[in-house]
Amino acid sequence: MKNLLITSTIIATLLSSTFAYAESVETAETSETNATQQEKQWSVGIGSYALVIDDDDYGDDEFTGLTLSSTYAFSDEFAMRGSYYSLEHDDWSALEVTGFDIVGYWGTGLMSEGFKAYIGGGIYHESLEVENLDESFSGAQLNGGIGYNWESVALDLSLGIRTVGDYEDFAEDNADLTAVTSSLTISYRF
Repeated sequence: MKNLLITSTIIATLLSSTFAYAESVETAETSETNATQQEKQWSVGIGSYALVIDDDDYGDDEFTGLTLSSTYAFSDEFAMRGSYYSLEHDDWSALEVTGFDIVGYWGTGLMSEGFKAYIGGGIYHESLEVENLDESFSGAQLNGGIGYNWESVALDLSLGIRTVGDYEDFAEDNADLTAVTSSLTISYRF
């Protein structure tokens, strides 16, 4: 009887130690997984980009093309995005626009997995080229967007409105212009 009691105590102690060890390993793995998910601050992506410059008198000039972007999330609430884009006029393909924009975003879910929404502002600089004409435009912009972060992939839809001073200087003296942008980007998160 005494040997059975000692054997039962040893087995119970071993089982208890084994379960405690397994639980601590599982907790450590969960902590590492959560830390890995939170450490994905960078994303690099490709997508479509559109620029529409609306003139109240003459209608829209629409440019569409590709964008390459990179985003760094400082936290779940603040991120910076830089984008390079190359666009063609929808009706006159000889008219091309290339440029970049840099935007700071404030929002929610910018670094973690799941839904995200954000607003922000920044700058843009671009060149319009056609035959012998090369004109530069720059200014400020307000942006906003929504998206979703999976473990390794992010999808973003953003919209922006730009200052139009440089565009108006290029157009007629009394031009009344509005400039808006949109982009749909898929990115790799790391």
